[in-house]
Amino acid sequence: MVRMGVKDDGSLGADGVGFVGPTGDAITPGCLCEGWGAAANGVGNYTYGATGTSGIMTAALTTLQSSGLGLSAQSIVTLSNGLQVTQTYSAAAGGTLFKVNVELKNSTTGLLTDVRYARTLDWDVTPGFYESNYTTVYGGTPTGPGGKVLHTSTDPFAEPNPMVLRSRDADTNVVNQRGDLGGYFVFGFGDLAAGASANFDTYIGASETSGGLLSALGSVGVEAYSFTTGDSALAGGGFGPAYGYGFVGLGLPPIVEVPEPASLALIGLGLAGLAASRRRKKA
Repeated sequence: MVRMGVKDDGSLGADGVGFVGPTGDAITPGCLCEGWGAAANGVGNYTYGATGTSGIMTAALTTLQSSGLGLSAQSIVTLSNGLQVTQTYSAAAGGTLFKVNVELKNSTTGLLTDVRYARTLDWDVTPGFYESNYTTVYGGTPTGPGGKVLHTSTDPFAEPNPMVLRSRDADTNVVNQRGDLGGYFVFGFGDLAAGASANFDTYIGASETSGGLLSALGSVGVEAYSFTTGDSALAGGGFGPAYGYGFVGLGLPPIVEVPEPASLALIGLGLAGLAASRRRKKA
């Protein structure tokens, strides 16, 4: 089963993210190096579990439905740079994934230029974290970032200010790179007129294998993604789970059109629930 905790500001880690059972949570071990950011007019605001927030004026989380596969929760955040960010969490792929619909809205009366969104996430997966984890990042094309993907990196260890790019494996597709790594993505949505919005979807989930996770992500049309796996050798060649996230609405072909490993057996996971942390963020 999969469980995910969501804070008022839409970031994760309130009650961990991962399987309910012996493998447990894969996001709160070590640093809580997870968060998102949004930028406009060259100014980036963000929330980051390891260090806090910047530019968040108000944040509120509402539970729309509290149980079952229809469960959902919505976070609405107003930023000092003029953006309102609404993130709506719900179940997807039969409970294997969580869907996060992200809306970036210009809440000002003027034009917002160079609107961006960033997401950073460091998975620490049992067995093997930290150094015996394996991370894959796919930017949406065989050569790296494309469409609305401006930047990718395997470095999750900094505040997700969308105006700041990272040097580690910058804009490079990476497959099963060993170490204490993660995923960092920056997306670009151009300019937004007063009252206008940009939308895309994030899918976050876990599976008993990387093939199972890729199959679930492919079933919802994900275009770019990152995931981290545990070291199955440390479990005697057995359970080596994969945790990851992917994105839809970036103007790229879905990964079902990209060659993947032949064995992508879907392993369905039951949905345990969506936990909410009622902590208001202000900066």
